[in-house]
Amino acid sequence: MTQPVTRPARSYRSLRDALRGDVGCAIAAAAGGAAAFAPIEYVLTSVTYAGSIRRIARLELAALTVTLAIWLWLLLAVGLVVAGLVTRGVRAQLAAPGAALGPGWLRAPPAAAPGEIRPGVPRLWAAAATALVSIAVIQRTAAWAIGHYKEPQLTAALIAVIAVAWLAAAAGLYRALVAIAAVAAAGLAPMLGPANALGRWRAAGVALAGLVAAGLAVAWLAAPQSRSVLPVRLVISGVVIGLGMGGGALRHARRGHPDTGTGTRTRTRPTRRRAAAFAGGALVLMTATLVWFGADLEPKYVAITASPALDKLIGVVRFANDLDGDGFGSLLGEGDCAPFDPKIHPGAIDIPDNGIDENCDGHDFSLRDTAAAAPAAPGADMPVPPRFRKDWNVLFITVDTLRYDHTTFGGYADGPKHRDTTPNLAALVKRSVSFTFTNAPSAGTMASIPAILTSKYFHSGIALDENRPAGSPPGILPENTILPEIMKRKAYATAVVSSHVWWNNWGFEQGVDDYDNSIAPNDDPFRVAADRVTDHVLAWVSRQQSTKWFMWAHYIDPHGRYVAHPDVVDYGASEPDLYDAEIKWTDQELGRLFRELARLPSYEHTIIVLTSDHGDSMGEHTVPLGTHGTALYRELQHVPMIFYIPDNKPRLIGGAVSNLDIVPTIAALCGIDVHDLSFEGRSLVPQLFYDGTEDHDRIVFAETNAPQKQRAAISERWKLIYYFATNLYELFDLQADPWEHQNLAAQNPPALATMKHALQGWLDRVMYARDPKFNQAYRQIADVTLAAPPAPQVVAQGQAILGDDAAGDAGAIDILGFDVAGGPPVVPGAKLQVVVYFHVRAPTAIAYRFLVAAWPVAGVPPTAAPDPMRVARTALRATADGAFTTDHWKAGDYLRDRFSLAIPADWHGESIAIGLTVASVTGGKRKATGAALDNDPFTAVLGTLPLAGHQGDHQEPQAGSSAPRQP
Repeated sequence: MTQPVTRPARSYRSLRDALRGDVGCAIAAAAGGAAAFAPIEYVLTSVTYAGSIRRIARLELAALTVTLAIWLWLLLAVGLVVAGLVTRGVRAQLAAPGAALGPGWLRAPPAAAPGEIRPGVPRLWAAAATALVSIAVIQRTAAWAIGHYKEPQLTAALIAVIAVAWLAAAAGLYRALVAIAAVAAAGLAPMLGPANALGRWRAAGVALAGLVAAGLAVAWLAAPQSRSVLPVRLVISGVVIGLGMGGGALRHARRGHPDTGTGTRTRTRPTRRRAAAFAGGALVLMTATLVWFGADLEPKYVAITASPALDKLIGVVRFANDLDGDGFGSLLGEGDCAPFDPKIHPGAIDIPDNGIDENCDGHDFSLRDTAAAAPAAPGADMPVPPRFRKDWNVLFITVDTLRYDHTTFGGYADGPKHRDTTPNLAALVKRSVSFTFTNAPSAGTMASIPAILTSKYFHSGIALDENRPAGSPPGILPENTILPEIMKRKAYATAVVSSHVWWNNWGFEQGVDDYDNSIAPNDDPFRVAADRVTDHVLAWVSRQQSTKWFMWAHYIDPHGRYVAHPDVVDYGASEPDLYDAEIKWTDQELGRLFRELARLPSYEHTIIVLTSDHGDSMGEHTVPLGTHGTALYRELQHVPMIFYIPDNKPRLIGGAVSNLDIVPTIAALCGIDVHDLSFEGRSLVPQLFYDGTEDHDRIVFAETNAPQKQRAAISERWKLIYYFATNLYELFDLQADPWEHQNLAAQNPPALATMKHALQGWLDRVMYARDPKFNQAYRQIADVTLAAPPAPQVVAQGQAILGDDAAGDAGAIDILGFDVAGGPPVVPGAKLQVVVYFHVRAPTAIAYRFLVAAWPVAGVPPTAAPDPMRVARTALRATADGAFTTDHWKAGDYLRDRFSLAIPADWHGESIAIGLTVASVTGGKRKATGAALDNDPFTAVLGTLPLAGHQGDHQEPQAGSSAPRQP
């Protein structure tokens, strides 16, 4: 068996020579790492950047990359020198007096014989295995302790005791693994020689790199939810630097160094001249880059958004020249106008009228020119103050599925869980106007996002292309005017960055110069996207500093399926815990976006508007956990809405508002003429700039059609939800019952009447507008309404529904007759499709519901009382499943309603009779004016149809005793 071989190592003559050798080796290794890093990182950065790069910017990026590589060399050299000196000092203290001073810890060992085993390699594998086992043991122990003990101090003490005990055991494990690895290495040496990964350094390095790469690949493919914690680009950069350092150290060793009795090698004068020239050139390049080249925003943001390693090195440069610790330096174009005052920097709040320019924009902000009296009534039309009339840039951010109550500023940090989920958004709120009761227009992305972008309700105001593949939302047709198109009216450069497959050909490209959904080319519920959205936004914005720009960025991550982000926070493994972690992760990337924006020259002219399309259910109601789109309760509707306007007074605004208000507000802020457009939202300029403008009486609205039609009216005090299919109202007192559990519709008639009146007025305006292009509900209305008088197969005689004059309802609806699909005769056992026709002589305020009945007739008039067991009935329901009730029918309308009725197979006789029962929404039945059943005056008899199997199969259908009317 091959035994480890120990060769005589070259030694130094004195400690001074040894230290000089260690320093030289460290510098050479650092130089090798930096030299390998610069070209490879430049190529990778250029390839992965989200956008094109100008030719001059490529040269500036090369200069910036080299400059940052020099900083990397400096950091590595200092770190390696310090580590080497410490190691040398410890070894010198432990060495016997007069012992030879061997090479330093970075020095490449002498060449190995074919079967030689390096003693350090088995120790490396043993240390790595021990570390992995230790991490697993301590992690599982901590999880067990946290799950079994609720007292924090006891849990912490128990974890600490177990960790200490394990560390003692780990020493024995390490020694055992060293012995095992050494035996295995010796056994493999004859077969593998230099490729023996357990005994040779180079083979071990290749094996370790392969294992790391394989582990990353497996995690990436098999566990997509882990991608957010896999720093692949940083790993690549680290591997390149490590290999470069190894090459530098090896080259340094091979150049010839002091051996036993030979002393130190003396540098020649030309070598020193070359070193001095190189140092001088590097100093000139660094100075030019830090002051000029790197101040060009394009190469800087190419580096920041496309290279994590370069981004971190830029952070090192910032830290080195951030003399006051305010997060802003003076190099690389960051422009801290007061480098020794932490209260003054480009991202600071400029305190009005104090004579100090806190935000480095060249002047002290003043409120004197924005003073104005409050409007006579809240919400009255007021202009943008003169001070704020400028060419604003606009960053519009939508964060998918963000509940207001799960944000830090929404009270979550002070709640039972004490979770600071959105510290960066909370910091933005402190600088902004934040609306505390914003309601989304719907409960799902499909309906809310188009509504927000158009200030129109999705189901009742947007022209849709519904000929799209299953699983994708209806397309937004060009007839709509969306926010980017409005911005183009004033020559804005416009862009969209999204992260969801729905944004592919959804229709939001209208008016967009740069439409970027490259992050989500296909559907991936585990996609981690917030970091890339931030990168793409910064990349585009950094290129627009010479023009007005509008950017809409959509962050998808809080949308299910939820993904863990243990590198950010670990709240737990439950669905609510993972949801909160997604919010925290997104907030982290938003914070990075805000910090970088503050370093751009355009920041002082940039408005930031942030909202969400809807919330998510965490089991507060019957909505399944983690779902949305199917209800209009608060957890799904209450979302943030934040307006950051530079130099504007921060404030919290109460009262119900809608994020449909965003489009008219942005248009007003940017001075864009939209008088030719109509919006469901209203401009919030009064609330943004003027005191005393909160509208506490405003009522806003919301809608969803999944799984059934629901509409809601919402004020600061009350919320009314109407369910069309069941004609059910839910009324909630939001002050006493903010989470909407106690239905007060029956107990509070005054509030119910007020909210119903508001809801009805809104429905009349948007849902019952008979516009075939801009109203999705029109399809159901069109199926009910007729363009001309009908010719029913069976004509009803004298049948009408009259209103109650005593109750002030003078409605009059004639029942014209009915059809059956396929025509008579009726086949027993068939499913009968009955269509009943109406004509409105006078509109009614009553929402009637209808029921169709059928019974066999043999030798008696159709009005004769039938056997109750032989009457087939439909359910009592409103027209079009409640989408177009009779109280919305207009005078002169001809309408139809469809009913499905199963005819029993054992029916026999001459014919079947068709009857209609009418009931009001309160359940009270209404008599028709014509013939009715003898034993049921509320069932109007409309006529008869022949029944198949009878000898009179071919007789014509009858309407009472009158002759039939042919269709």
